[in-house]
Amino acid sequence: MYLLASVNNEFTDPTALSNWITKYAAFNSISGVALNIVFYGGVALTLIFGIINGIKYATSGGDKFASQAAKQGVTNAVIGFIIVVGFKVIVSVIINLLGGDAANLPNSTPEF
Repeated sequence: MYLLASVNNEFTDPTALSNWITKYAAFNSISGVALNIVFYGGVALTLIFGIINGIKYATSGGDKFASQAAKQGVTNAVIGFIIVVGFKVIVSVIINLLGGDAANLPNSTPEF
């Protein structure tokens, strides 16, 4: 009985509805920031690994094993970049399918 009364109160009380909207708006903002941190952090890491392995390849000096390891590292960095970008695309598609608007997801990083 109490549950039914509280549910009914949520839909009739304007402040309860406002609190509900504010709660989910804050979640949207936090999830947008978290997605951006993961995306840009992943892009930065793949670029760093690609640059480090490119330098290793350039300075391998004809050593077959060192150049092969550096090539594999560059390949892994490229694959990682594709996975990170694919993650962003998949999340955007899921948000759009669920009725959200991925284009208007909060597009900011946290201010420290």
